[in-house]
Amino acid sequence: MSPAPKRPVLQVRGVQLGGPGRPKVIIPITDAHEPGILSAARRIADSRADLVEWRVDRYEHRDDHTRVARMTARIREVVGERPLLFTARTKHEGSNWHPSSDGYRDLIADACASGTIDLVDVQYLNPAAKRCIEAARANRVPVVASNHDFAGTPSTAEITDRLNAMASMGADIAKIAVMPRSAVDVAALLAATAVCAESSRVPLITMSMGPLGAVSRLSGQVFGSCATFATLGDAGSAPGQMPLDDVLAALDLIGRDL
Repeated sequence: MSPAPKRPVLQVRGVQLGGPGRPKVIIPITDAHEPGILSAARRIADSRADLVEWRVDRYEHRDDHTRVARMTARIREVVGERPLLFTARTKHEGSNWHPSSDGYRDLIADACASGTIDLVDVQYLNPAAKRCIEAARANRVPVVASNHDFAGTPSTAEITDRLNAMASMGADIAKIAVMPRSAVDVAALLAATAVCAESSRVPLITMSMGPLGAVSRLSGQVFGSCATFATLGDAGSAPGQMPLDDVLAALDLIGRDL
């Protein structure tokens, strides 16, 4: 039997994304109001989560960059050394926020310049994606290039092409989430992950959303996804996210004999 391909690794605050071992677990903060945001951050700080994501597009003051910077700094203080992923999802990819290209770029650039975030999500199909990546690079903030397809599941070849395109545009991690209509769709996502993981220059995060795709959120160690998302007593940021304790138990079980 030939050895498994060596998977690329990104180190962030001592957390290894990619390579061998179980996928890391990310908890999103999705509350709109500051008390709820800080309460969620405190729960995450007391949990076994590996990383925290702030969905700033859910924040009631998302267009006030001064308040966003202040809130980001407070989250940073609460979660301590856990890596903080800054994510501003737009209307085209599962949010109700519809900024201009310049507005999207400016929010991303200001966050990267703040010195308080460890990773930034950039929607690779956004017209401002290249400028966002340039801003992240200038501030040495690793980029999670992302694509969320709520309409369905592309072919295995198309999923692979999208992940490779993200890597080619300068991403440090390539992420895709798709919506399955059948078990065949879930299999297509997993097959694309496995194929891409054999040659990708960057770590991958992939998932099939909704209840049908739950298996994809738990099988990253087998197929090549380096992280998954879970909930901690709150609503998740995407369909199909499961409670943290359940996810950790399943990841430990699946990876036990690998």
